[in-house]
This record gives sequence, structure tokens and C-alpha cells, in this order.
Amino acid sequence: MTYGDLTRGATTKADGAYLEMRNQILLGTLEPGSRVDYVRLAASLGVSITPLREALRRLEADHLVIRNAHRDVVIAPLTEREASELVAVRQDLDLLAARLAAAQMTQQEIAAARKLVTSRDDTEALRYLRDAGLPVAADGMLSVDRAFHRMVYCGSHNQVLIQCRDALSTRTERYVIVARRLVAVPPEAVKSLHERLLAALETRDAEAAAELMRAHYRDLDLDFADVIFGRLSGRKP
Repeated sequence: MTYGDLTRGATTKADGAYLEMRNQILLGTLEPGSRVDYVRLAASLGVSITPLREALRRLEADHLVIRNAHRDVVIAPLTEREASELVAVRQDLDLLAARLAAAQMTQQEIAAARKLVTSRDDTEALRYLRDAGLPVAADGMLSVDRAFHRMVYCGSHNQVLIQCRDALSTRTERYVIVARRLVAVPPEAVKSLHERLLAALETRDAEAAAELMRAHYRDLDLDFADVIFGRLSGRKP
């Protein structure tokens, strides 16, 4: 069993089952479209049915599982439509966050983001996400990049925007993990863009910040709908 949070101690059984199932769904161990076998899954997680049901309710709220017409619980499928819609919404939110952060992000906030970009410290990123009330995986999948971009959103000082971003976080992360398996992005390329974005935020250049955020989609293959489904370029995995 691998569930847990590197930044804190023991969790409840329901918390543990939720984190473990979330990990398995994000990694594809629990396959998209597969039906949840309560008895078998509870045994594999080492929990009873009650905490498993609570974990499934949380995963349903995350849109990672769904209940079909027969009331079976199914691992949510990965679809081109959902991916395309997530990309469209997240890209617009990202550009807005960059523009607002250029005006509002404090020097202290910029310094904290720069420290994370330089150190690539997974443990610190996990702690930041935990403190924000966001679920974190035991292996720190995408934790640094996830934390960095949330720092930019927080730099907007717009609570509605931050809440919108957090609500989409897990659904987006699932597709990004699949896309990164198909198209690897050099860590130095990610670090370079993040450093340039921070420089634009520090000089209060809103348009440059928005353009650099747009470059994430263009230069880092962040359009996961295109990468996974070949929606724009005709590529197929």
C-alpha cells in the first residue's frame, strides 16, 4: 500500500483509501472505464467498505469516478471532449492569472516561487499543496510544477480565480500525466520558462507574462488534448 502524505503523519482510513485510489486512477492502475469491485478493492486497500464508500464519494466529487445508470461505480473515462474543454478553460484562466499576478504578486510571493523553481524540492512542494488543502500523492507526481502554477494564481490575489483553478486541478492533472508519458518535456525547458515568467511578473509586464504562460502550451506541449488525441495536429499516441 502506497497511500499517504510525505508532509504529515498518519491519515484516517478513508483519507488513505482516497489518496491511494486517487494515485491509482491518475497513474492508470485503475483503468478508465473499469467497474469498481467493492469487495476486491477494499481488500487490496486494507479497509472496510465504509471508508471505501467515503473515499469514493470524494473521488466522485473530483470527477475521477462516476455512477452509471445501474448505480455501479466506474472509473471515469478519459475523453477527447473533456480534455479539449479542460484545455480551453485552463488556458484562459492561466493567461488571466498571469496578467493579474503581474499587477498584484508581491516580492515575497515571487521570491518563494523562485526558490521552488531553483530547488525543485518535491517535499516543499507537497507541503505547500497540503497546506492549501489540495490532495497530494505519496510519490509527488508533478508536485513542483503544480505548486509553482498555484503560486502564480495566488499572486493574482483573486480568490474566485484561485478557487476555479483548484476545482479543476485533479481533473487536469490526470490528463497531464498521460500526456507527459507520450511527450517528455526536458526539465531545463520547464525551468527556463518558469524563470522567464517570474522575471516578467517582477517587472510588472502583464502582456509578457501572459505570452510566457501561452508559451507553456506551445513550447511544453501543455495542450494535453492535442498530445493525447491528436485533436489539432493529427498526431496519434
